[in-house]
Amino acid sequence: MPNVHDQEIIARKLLPLIYIFDTSGSMKGAKITAANSAMRETMEVLKDVSKNNPSAELKIGVLQFASGAQWITEKDLVFMEDFYWNDLTAGGLTDLGSALRELDRKMSRSEFFKSEVGFKVPVLIFMSDGAPTDDYLTTLNKVNASNKWFKNATKIAIAVGADARVDVLARITGNIESVIRVDDLEALKKLIKVVSVTASMVGSKSRTDTNTAEEIINDVKDKMDDDLVDTSDTGKGGAGSDSGNKDKNKGAGTGEGKDTDKEKGGGSNGKSAGAGDDPWGNIKWD
Repeated sequence: MPNVHDQEIIARKLLPLIYIFDTSGSMKGAKITAANSAMRETMEVLKDVSKNNPSAELKIGVLQFASGAQWITEKDLVFMEDFYWNDLTAGGLTDLGSALRELDRKMSRSEFFKSEVGFKVPVLIFMSDGAPTDDYLTTLNKVNASNKWFKNATKIAIAVGADARVDVLARITGNIESVIRVDDLEALKKLIKVVSVTASMVGSKSRTDTNTAEEIINDVKDKMDDDLVDTSDTGKGGAGSDSGNKDKNKGAGTGEGKDTDKEKGGGSNGKSAGAGDDPWGNIKWD
């Protein structure tokens, strides 16, 4: 007869926590360094969260996208206690559509979601600092229509800097409220940790009759105080609209997209930013 401790472990459902990170050329340097630093710290915190959670055990997935998309956790989601962060590098375009296709491929019972104990609602955390350079919208519509795991997942997006397309990320998450924008490195590092821990704790008690994303966002805003940027006014091509997107995506897949321009100058709009006016370039990370 199994002891009570064994029965409790078996009873815990699995909570998939999947990171989808933009590693295009515009993320080079301080941004990707900050993200890597934050993720290393966050993984250690999540180990304790998963170990001490009575109702759910975390499994981690990591998908990066630039010129194409690549799973860091290709074979399967990894149990939190066995997961260690390997630093990502940045370079290339911003093929968000490729990332969505990979999510569609892996978010199924024949791939990532095979388990006898069952799963909690998956949590997807997107991070991007620019505009897609491929036809992401066609893929998004297809995945939403055919993949219930993706459609019903709790989706949160981190918009990094003023050039991030908040309207695009809002299409991914389903609403503008689930997109959180930061404009400096300290806030980005803090936000990655806060979103991850909050999502894992709220997601572990998720039920179909609650708005998990809204609860996560409200908790995150309370903890981040004044570090966040208001996303209610997204400017041209605002939430729910892709007006102006064609111009920004011109040359998609040909090396003429927005991220390639940014790589030339190392700063926004292809200009070299000085240490005094670049919120991403004046902070050192351990």
